[in-house]
Amino acid sequence: MKFERLNENNGKVSRVFLCGLITGVGLLIIFNLFLTKAKYKVVDSAKLVNSTINYSSADLNVIAMYKNDGEKDELIKEVPKGYYDIDNEKSYCIVGNNKEDKITNNMEYTGNSVKIDINKKGTKCYVYFIPEAANTLANLGIKEEIKEGKIEFTGIATESDSGLFSGEDDYGTTYYYRGIVNNNWVKIGEEYWRIIRINGNGTIRLIYNGKTTSQTGEETLAKTNVAFNETINDNKYVGFMYGTNSTSYEAAHKNEIKSNILTEIEKWYSTNDNLKKYIQYLDEATGFCGDRSKVTGEISEEEFTYTNLGYGTSSTIYGAYHRLLDNNDTTHWGNTQKPTFKCGIDPSNVDTLNKDYLERDLYTTKSEEGIGNGALQYPIGLITADEAIFAGNFIGKESYTNWLCNKQNYWTLSPRDLIGNNVVVFYIYVNGSLASGIVNNNRSIGLRPVINLKKDLEFKGNGTTSSPFEIIE
Repeated sequence: MKFERLNENNGKVSRVFLCGLITGVGLLIIFNLFLTKAKYKVVDSAKLVNSTINYSSADLNVIAMYKNDGEKDELIKEVPKGYYDIDNEKSYCIVGNNKEDKITNNMEYTGNSVKIDINKKGTKCYVYFIPEAANTLANLGIKEEIKEGKIEFTGIATESDSGLFSGEDDYGTTYYYRGIVNNNWVKIGEEYWRIIRINGNGTIRLIYNGKTTSQTGEETLAKTNVAFNETINDNKYVGFMYGTNSTSYEAAHKNEIKSNILTEIEKWYSTNDNLKKYIQYLDEATGFCGDRSKVTGEISEEEFTYTNLGYGTSSTIYGAYHRLLDNNDTTHWGNTQKPTFKCGIDPSNVDTLNKDYLERDLYTTKSEEGIGNGALQYPIGLITADEAIFAGNFIGKESYTNWLCNKQNYWTLSPRDLIGNNVVVFYIYVNGSLASGIVNNNRSIGLRPVINLKKDLEFKGNGTTSSPFEIIE
């Protein structure tokens, strides 16, 4: 085998070539690593973007987020959970040095994150969130009608504290009509309804008013002379539904048997040909609160003792009654009432939620996100005693000017108590005050149904009797 010696010049060329090759390969590796890193950087932080990006938390270089629960815009770090939506009127993006309002059309709120379609480098977006109920107000054209100030509930609503106010329910911020108002009319086909409130999830709660805009008379009721329940000597009969036996609190208040008034309201609903035409607009997941929460512990009065066991013939005070009593003297109504829109409130501590009450007593046809019992066949219920107080009524005080007053007696969904073997439930009295009656009273108390309309509907009209709100189909 013959070996040849490389000359000196060839060796220098080879060494240069090899060094160049190694250097080139190294640069390629570094360049690829850089590109790979840059690629993942785009996905993670969206500093350089050409696609749709999901955000669950604020990145102040790219997105700033604000939330408004009825008072002012508050800078937030995380996407709000619950019933919120993007405020398209306020939200915008800065592209270069220009403000782009239309880019909000490329924003989507999923409940867990915000999706933004950004197609230019250096874009920064400002996203404002509002409660879904506020969007409904905008759809009705009444967003600017909300009144500021806190209601004390020390008496009936007067002209000075009448209008549209905000509160909190189990879904979020709710807006309710109070006092002397005449701009909450809704026409559905041939029937007229009135808005009680915009629920925290953006649905609209309505109460029946008949086939005319007359505010008084039997025609404003679906039926006259209806017993809430036929039997009066057991705690279970305070319920919109109740258990087959009453051997314990839990057994007495199971949702197994329909009350008499629920049976009657279902008959009315199932034969209402007008409402059937609009059934696609009715919400099935928003609940009606038949609050059967009970006070804890015995309460002694002059003639007897409330044992508050909540079953059998045990004398028991229920949640709504407790909120309306004087906490220092349970024999008298409180000078200041403490109504709530929250169905899961513990009556012994109004600042505490009890999910057991919420899951049992919030009547729905469907149960979404653990809110509601899904026990109803049809999406229809009754107003609550608390809603009547919010609307401007008061215990034992006449209020003919209140929008809820139709000069008829009609049941609420709220139990008062069992006392002396008599089950008692609240109702709206003929003079507009909040009263209470034994459940088998079928001679003078009527039925006034309540429904919820879906959110995101569009309307025409301004809510007056001459131009009621009507769904744009």
